[in-house]
Amino acid sequence: MEDSSQHDDSQNKQGTWRQAVVSFVLSALLVLVFRWIVFEPYVIPSGSMMPTLLELDYIYVNKFAYGLRLPFSNQWLLERSGPERCDVVVFRSQTEPGIFVIKRVIGLPGEKVDLYPDGRVRINGRPLATSLKDEGDEYQILSEDCGNGKAHDIRVEISRQAVQPDTEEDGPEYSVVVPEGQYAMFGDNRHQSADSRVWGTLPRQDFLGEALGIWLSCEEGLPSLQRVCNPSTMRWHRIFNRLSRASGAADGAAAEKSSR
Repeated sequence: MEDSSQHDDSQNKQGTWRQAVVSFVLSALLVLVFRWIVFEPYVIPSGSMMPTLLELDYIYVNKFAYGLRLPFSNQWLLERSGPERCDVVVFRSQTEPGIFVIKRVIGLPGEKVDLYPDGRVRINGRPLATSLKDEGDEYQILSEDCGNGKAHDIRVEISRQAVQPDTEEDGPEYSVVVPEGQYAMFGDNRHQSADSRVWGTLPRQDFLGEALGIWLSCEEGLPSLQRVCNPSTMRWHRIFNRLSRASGAADGAAAEKSSR
């Protein structure tokens, strides 16, 4: 009788252990599938997207925005409509394998894109309208209208404003007719961004997803782990900001401070 009770206890323990392992494996698979299909977090490594995104902003990305691809490949299982002008997109670096980059879509397939020395853009000869939002000693924060109901802030150097958007003086510093299936990508920090001016237009298959918002933001990383947020330097006012909202003058001031 006692042997039978011990045997039952052993079976119950084995059943509990197996259930725990199965639950753990299923939970891990669900997390991986969720990250593969829907959302994945990334950290901003530089100031190339200021004032919209600052270094050590932690963002969440919709990986299903443009379609669904096979894991660890560029092959689409389900392809959705392409990105719109001024979407903020995460993609694979064109110059550094294994590195992820974030920029803004400016030029769509088939368009002629001209970027002038003052940081302003023309699409098929027509400028994207800009208006002054904030000004410091060295930088201006301009609101750039995408012409499709979207607008965002860009950061430009005051010293580069000699060429106005309504003139053709000196011509563009970068000009391209965007090939089919590709996009012209620029940073919002127009004079301090390595983007299509450096590595050319971006193939659509390299897109990983659309950046939607900020879920964590810090001024500094930990001393031994620079990409891990130091909780004592939290930028509370930036947490849960959506990227569809234009950055305010306060963010522009913070961006200028952080770049020095």
